[in-house]
Order: sequence, then structure tokens, then C-alpha cells
Amino acid sequence: MPRILELKVMQLINLILFAFLGFSLIGSGVLAEERFERSGFWGGLDFGVGFVQRSFSGIEEDENNFFLGFEGGYTLNPHFLIGVELSGWLLESSNLEDPSKGEGISQVFLITRYYPSNSMGLFAKVGGGYVSYWNNRPGEPSSKDGWGLTFGGGYDFPLNKNFAISPFINYGFGEADDQDHNIWTLGIGLKFQ
Repeated sequence: MPRILELKVMQLINLILFAFLGFSLIGSGVLAEERFERSGFWGGLDFGVGFVQRSFSGIEEDENNFFLGFEGGYTLNPHFLIGVELSGWLLESSNLEDPSKGEGISQVFLITRYYPSNSMGLFAKVGGGYVSYWNNRPGEPSSKDGWGLTFGGGYDFPLNKNFAISPFINYGFGEADDQDHNIWTLGIGLKFQ
């Protein structure tokens, strides 16, 4: 493994360990007295950082990029939630002064969350659906469409019976025309019922 990639992987692993350690300490203290009730409609806002590995036109790139996601759906029972996720990674921010700037990966996925226990916030997530790679560069297609999959997990730390803070880690794969990507995302979400 190249040295730079090895360092990035170690940084990501350290970040994950510190995030879960911090939230486990918070969760075992103040937040442990409340119970987040899983019933009815639910929604959430997620943000974090993704370690993005892309390949396109014979070029491979590795970088860390901002992640933002919105999700919502319905609780089938306290163990299973189904829904839709709209999310993406910003590869290059847009610029009003230079309209040729701007690039990203977005996705619209059907997702399922599985909670093995009613009394714990531990969950696993799996999903799949539409992926789009977009850019603002002149002379190139502005969007390339394809498909993708995701799986991961996290933990809901209740703030009260309607809100929870949820650290998570996800792996995602996608193909959009000649673009394909593998992304590990570490983030935190705010969930509500």
C-alpha cells in the first residue's frame, strides 16, 4: 500500500475510534436515561467526511471530501426502518467568479435500518439506488448517471424520546458511466421521530 494512502487510512481509523469513544462516554452518562422511541415517520440530517477513491478515464484519485445527507421514512416496527436517502460528497466547491468550478457525487437510495435490540441504539444500514457524478467544466458532460450500493452502521444516542445524535460509518460503491468510486464515510447525524 502506498505510504500516503496508508497514512490516510490510519488517520481515518483514529478519527473513527475517537468519535465512537467520545460518543460512548456521552451515551453512558447523561444521554442513557432517555429512550429514543422508534415508531411512525422518522427523518434525519447527516454530515461528515468521506474518504473518496475514484477512477475515471484511466486516472485514479484519493481524497477526503465533505459529506451531507438527508434521510427519512417510516418505522415498520422497532427493529426495521425503511426510507429514502438523498446524499452526496462535494469534490470541488462551485465558484460564482468561475462557473467552470464545481464537482460532486450525489445519490438517491432506498435504505433499510435494522436495530437488533429495542433497548439499544445500535443499527446496521443497507441501501442502493441511483448515483450521479456531476461537474461544471465546459466541454464535458455535466452529469453521468449510474447505480450504487451502501452499507454501514452506527448508534443512536437519545437526547429525548424524539431526537437522537447518531455517529455512523458507511461504505459506498457506485458506477456512473466511466466513473466508479469507493467511499468510506464517517459522520454524525441528528435523527428525529
